[in-house]
Amino acid sequence: MSETNRKNIAIFGGKFDPPHLGHQLSIFLALEKYGFDEVWIIPSFSHPFGFHPGDFDTRLEMCRIMAEPFGKKAKVLATEREIGLETVYTVDLIKYLKENFPENDFSLVIGSDNWDVRQKWKDFDKIEEMCRRIVVIGRGEEKENGFSLPDISSTMIKKMIKENQNPDVFLPAGILDYIRKNGLYA
Repeated sequence: MSETNRKNIAIFGGKFDPPHLGHQLSIFLALEKYGFDEVWIIPSFSHPFGFHPGDFDTRLEMCRIMAEPFGKKAKVLATEREIGLETVYTVDLIKYLKENFPENDFSLVIGSDNWDVRQKWKDFDKIEEMCRRIVVIGRGEEKENGFSLPDISSTMIKKMIKENQNPDVFLPAGILDYIRKNGLYA
């Protein structure tokens, strides 16, 4: 494949438990502000920092619902690429993607909260070497490049659901229906 046909892919990983508008806005920024050709949403199968996310298939399905407004042109793909890897570290995921999709250039999109703890990540220096670039997106008071996204978190949404509050304003279309239909976070 010639250099002009290479795709610039943004890898957007996370727990997505549940995915919220901050995640969806991050995808929009990756496509529109940062000019990526595609965004691959990759929910973590497990988490190296000891978090215990909900069922993987459930989170993956919610990511697919979150991706629907971007259309069927495969610009945004919710995928299970992390399954089958022996480890759940981002450095191993990027290495796997580079080896299996050499026709693409990969970048990483992370929130400023993750950027602030990057020293805890396995081999973050190698991630920086392997990625074309790393895009950091701020949230709430954490401004990056002069702006930040609304201060929305999955933890906040789960708490609202447990307290019988309606979190719909913070969720992409279809996510709350999926949560209710499947009895999640109650």
